[in-house]
Amino acid sequence: MIRGVKLALEEYIVNLLKIVFVVLAGHISLTKVIPLLDGLLSELIKEKKAVDNFTSLLGILVFVLVGMKIVEFALATQNKIISYLSVVKPGLDLLMSLSSYFGWILAGAVVVLGLRSFRK
Repeated sequence: MIRGVKLALEEYIVNLLKIVFVVLAGHISLTKVIPLLDGLLSELIKEKKAVDNFTSLLGILVFVLVGMKIVEFALATQNKIISYLSVVKPGLDLLMSLSSYFGWILAGAVVVLGLRSFRK
C-alpha cells in the first residue's frame, strides 16, 4: 500500500514539474523568442502593422499551446479538484484547430511578400 501511495505521489510531482517547465518555456517564448523574431521581421518586411499582427498571433498561439499542455498535465495528476480544468479543453482544442489555417495564411503571406520583393 505504501508503495502505491509513493508511486502516486511521484506521478503527481512529475506532472507538476512538467507544468512548471511548460510555463517557463512559454515565458521564454513570449519574452525572448517572439521579440527577437519581431525585430528580425521588422528589418525584412516594411509593413510594420503586418509584422506586429503576425507576432501577436504567435503570442496567442504560444498561450494556447501552453494552456493545452497545462490542462493535459494537470488532468494526468488525477486530482478531483484539478480535473475541473477539463472544461477548458474544448475551447483550447477549437483554437488549436485554427492553427492549420494560420499556417496557410502565413504561407500565402510569404508568397505575396516574396513576389513584392522580386518585382522591386
